[in-house]
Amino acid sequence: MKNLLYISALALMAACSGTVDPEDDQVIIPDEYTEPFTLYVDKTTVQADGKDVVTFSLKDAYGREMLDDKNTLQGINITSAEGVRVTRMEKTASFIANGTYHFTAKYKGKESANTVEVVAENRVAYEKYHKNVAIYKVTATWCGPCAVMTRALAALNEDAKSHSVELCWHGQDELAVTPDGWDYDYGSFLMSYFGGSGFPTVILDLKKNTIENTSSGLEKEIWNLRADYPATCGVKLSTEYDESAGVINATAELTSSTGGSYDMGMVLLLNNQIVQSGTNDGGKYSHIVRATTGNFFMYSSESLTKLEKDGKMTFSQQIPTGNHKVEDLSVVAFALVPDGDYARMDNIVQVQAGESVDYILNK
Repeated sequence: MKNLLYISALALMAACSGTVDPEDDQVIIPDEYTEPFTLYVDKTTVQADGKDVVTFSLKDAYGREMLDDKNTLQGINITSAEGVRVTRMEKTASFIANGTYHFTAKYKGKESANTVEVVAENRVAYEKYHKNVAIYKVTATWCGPCAVMTRALAALNEDAKSHSVELCWHGQDELAVTPDGWDYDYGSFLMSYFGGSGFPTVILDLKKNTIENTSSGLEKEIWNLRADYPATCGVKLSTEYDESAGVINATAELTSSTGGSYDMGMVLLLNNQIVQSGTNDGGKYSHIVRATTGNFFMYSSESLTKLEKDGKMTFSQQIPTGNHKVEDLSVVAFALVPDGDYARMDNIVQVQAGESVDYILNK
């Protein structure tokens, strides 16, 4: 008589789409991975520092590990209900925001039978203030590939959008600005300064050039900068519109959470513009740089200020609105820090002209 436990196990496996050879009671396991698929994690709590990783495992009905097979891995998507997606062809995830995340896996359109929960915590220990990444887009209304980049930026997920500020530096078109005494407009200058090869050129936090023109690729670039360079300061910004004088009075305040050296500046953006011959969808353009302080690409040594932990500095600017409607204008304040021989954006905020934003703290 065969062992009862052995027979029970065979019956269970057969129920999972395998077959039993009646000649010798051997299970015939199909070549294809078989449902149900079960998702596992090696730990359920991680530090929200961008470095601590959780590793996933996905097994089929016969206990075969699916994520170790590179060909199979190409067809597997692991995502959370909260919008976190594990990078394609990878099986680990890390986090830079506190939260509880619920992950499922999908293979060939079939979802895992279960959901796994991962808790990310303690972000405030690594970054006190909410960080935004500065997206410098060198663009032009005549540029077809620039329109592709515009669509990619518009399609960023909500997490990337809520942690970035887009500034469009136009070059060689009707929206370009050439400062007095300059041979180049802002866009052409930035493209040359950062070694861009053409339009569009995208520079993130004055630190990284990217030719990525998909929303998923840009999201990953933004995420990496947030993980590698947590904000060392917070910035708040208040603006008031003086209609009689035709100016915006803006004041920004910076508080350092770690101590360090900082420079501050501002940018005026124009939104909701239509260019009839423009290559953007509907000829619509926003985030157009109309004016900026001179330190938009490099800190000023004269105004670089050294702060202790929790030290503060302020910066004020009176910005003429020109012939633009105030409802089409927004104001940006940024904080620069030295990064080797260059400058890096530590944090940046944007408000509608006439409005204000206070410090935003990580929880």
